[in-house]
Amino acid sequence: MRRMRLSIAQKLIFSLSLLVILSFGALVTAHLMKLYDTNLRESELLARQQSMEYIYRFSKSMDRTAAMIDSLEAALRQMHSDNRGDRELVADMLRQSLREHPELLGVYTLWEPDAFDGNDAANRNKTAYDDGTGRFIPYAVHEDGEIRMYPLTDYEDKELGSYYQVPKRTKRFSLIEPYAYRIVDRSVLMTSLVKPILDGQGRFLGIVGADISLASVQEDIEAVRPLGGYANIITAGNKYLACGGNAELIMQPYRMWSDERALEALKGAEPRHAYTPGDDGEGNVLRMFHPIAIKDSLWHIETVIPKNNMLSDYYKSLKESIVIAVLALVFLTVMMTLLVQRIILVNIQKVVRATSEDLDGGERGRLIIETNDEFESMAKHFNDMMDQRKKAESLIEYQSTHDLLTGLPNRYAYHRLFEAKAMEETAQEDGHMALLFIDLDRFKLINDTLDYALGDQLLQEVAMRIANAVGGKGKVFRFGGDEFIALMGRIPHLHQAQLVSEDVLETIAEPIYLRERIFYMTASIGMSVHRELTPNTGDQLVKEADIAMYVAKKERNTCKLYSPSMNDVPKKELMLENSMFKALEEEQFTLFYQPKIDVATGRIYGAEALIRWRHPDFGMVSPLEFIPLAEKTGFIIPLGEWVLRKACMQISEWERMGLPLLSVSVNMSMIQFQQKQIVHTIERAIAAAGIRPEQIELEITESIFMDNPEHTLKILHELQQLGVKLSLDDFGTGYSSLSYLQNIPLHTLKLDKSFISDIVSDFKKQMIYKSVIVIAHHLNLKVVTEGVETEDEMSIIREHNCDAVQGYIYSPPVPAAKFAQIYTEHRATGS
Repeated sequence: MRRMRLSIAQKLIFSLSLLVILSFGALVTAHLMKLYDTNLRESELLARQQSMEYIYRFSKSMDRTAAMIDSLEAALRQMHSDNRGDRELVADMLRQSLREHPELLGVYTLWEPDAFDGNDAANRNKTAYDDGTGRFIPYAVHEDGEIRMYPLTDYEDKELGSYYQVPKRTKRFSLIEPYAYRIVDRSVLMTSLVKPILDGQGRFLGIVGADISLASVQEDIEAVRPLGGYANIITAGNKYLACGGNAELIMQPYRMWSDERALEALKGAEPRHAYTPGDDGEGNVLRMFHPIAIKDSLWHIETVIPKNNMLSDYYKSLKESIVIAVLALVFLTVMMTLLVQRIILVNIQKVVRATSEDLDGGERGRLIIETNDEFESMAKHFNDMMDQRKKAESLIEYQSTHDLLTGLPNRYAYHRLFEAKAMEETAQEDGHMALLFIDLDRFKLINDTLDYALGDQLLQEVAMRIANAVGGKGKVFRFGGDEFIALMGRIPHLHQAQLVSEDVLETIAEPIYLRERIFYMTASIGMSVHRELTPNTGDQLVKEADIAMYVAKKERNTCKLYSPSMNDVPKKELMLENSMFKALEEEQFTLFYQPKIDVATGRIYGAEALIRWRHPDFGMVSPLEFIPLAEKTGFIIPLGEWVLRKACMQISEWERMGLPLLSVSVNMSMIQFQQKQIVHTIERAIAAAGIRPEQIELEITESIFMDNPEHTLKILHELQQLGVKLSLDDFGTGYSSLSYLQNIPLHTLKLDKSFISDIVSDFKKQMIYKSVIVIAHHLNLKVVTEGVETEDEMSIIREHNCDAVQGYIYSPPVPAAKFAQIYTEHRATGS
């Protein structure tokens, strides 16, 4: 089937016509939406006005009835106060009240035994409304146009006598839910307003009440038809007192269009309305709920109006608007077509003819038009576009082969370089070809905790340093993220590539100053060397150097040369990395505890919790292997929370075993301290275990201050206020500085075992060790020495007044049960 070909003019006319149609349609739609909303609001107001006449009449009737009951109750209470019990007078009062309220079905009172005249025995069956015990139970009822007196019945029944049982039990005014009551030989549906009669001491004397026939209420409610809808009366117990839509629903539970919360949202002390599905589930209706307050109780009159009944004027206006819109649209389309053909078509044909001729055989495809209007400007832009094409092609070529952030060649340029080398006639270069795979340490953490703009500046600075370090000895590529490649060819000796790698590490490690901050960066480098150049050499160099870099990552700030034995290392680490979450679920991780000894007393006062991994394939895995993986993948966050919870629960368990209060120290990583909820997490773990905050000691290192010291200090102060103890771990390694100690809210300083290595024979080390302890004590810090193994070392530690120690001289890290045994034995011997 051939496609229909349209000219430019036809397409333009079609487009403009479509634009006019859409614009005009939008205007008409906006008008109709406004008309729809206005009509709906007016209909709501009209429906409310039509409903209010009945609502007002019904509300006034209920108020009058409640007032009548109040009046009768007051008269009976006064009669009791005056010690009068004139039963005939009370019966006449009931008849008179019923005459004054013809809308009521009946009025009654019921006295408790001997509550008023104290002479029930003399009134046994005296009248029709005195029962066999002499209780006064008159019931004045409208019947066949007359007022007749009957005795109340079923008042002692828990269900049928709710009109008596409820106010007697609550001693409050009661609005009885609809019920059926038998008057002589007929059952009448009714509801009752009942008030208890109480003496001055609150003693229950009886009730006075009035009945309303549901039949009369139903008859009135069926006459209420606002906008063709209907009305219902809903009791406080969500039952139909009257239903204008279906009389069979009287006394039945309210039919929900949704869940009960939707109904309760509409019921309230103020009038409310909403559009909801209809009772049959089809179409929408307007539901207006108007509260009827009767003493402390609340009924609601619900008005239900089909939404379509409210939009009759709108549908009439809709038809008129559509006819007018179609006529106007046809007129505009015809006029626009004529104008386009006369004004634009001629110039479009000139443009088509001129561009076709020039593109077929004109000089460089240039378009020449001199009409002194927009078409001439279009031709000029077309010629400028052709001139820019070559520039754009050059730019695209550069962007496809270079990293836009650093300006270095990218991965694609690397592969193109080797493709070009493979096509050269000499497939082998003089000397070796070496590749350095450079990956920045901890850059992801820095990039996540700082803004990305600052991270980009760091990458630019590092890229420049790498390029300067490599210089003319090779070519530097950025492979993505924080990964760089340095390719060096024609290297006669491997030592030269190693020197370049050392230069790269040194230049990256120099401090970087950005935005008045200092950053210390390091890198891990993997090196691969090949002599022969084959089509696969480029990929092989990258693969091998990547494996070597993975091995270097364990030590950081170093370079490793690839060897085939390294191929198995990533496999094991990959298996460990992939099984960490499963290991946590299957409880493969466990905590060992190394005792901490008070030097002065020789007693165990606490322990350090150290994590271990019992891997089903690799056996006991060292933390040195899996902790770096956990930090790299972010698994350190759930793992650290597990360690904290486990340690807290273990403290609680030891206390239940009878061990005295012990403190346990837990190591915290830098990544954990970057979490916003870290304080809440620690507080929650302590509370869940039911231990004291001071029983947990968090061990931190100075590295947590490298990236965001202000945030870290804030967290530490919050932890101090919580009551948790803080310890600076591994002091004496890395960039340890005593200046940190005066700013950090610490309790304990832990000296690394390097402090006491060879301390027995090295007097200078003893003096340094002593000086650090003295300074720490002046700063009110407790000092713990780690890694103590010999008695000679302990003698020097005691001599210089160190507070506590831990090490193999007392015990290696042991399971929790073994620690409890050691503690018990240690305490028993008095050591």
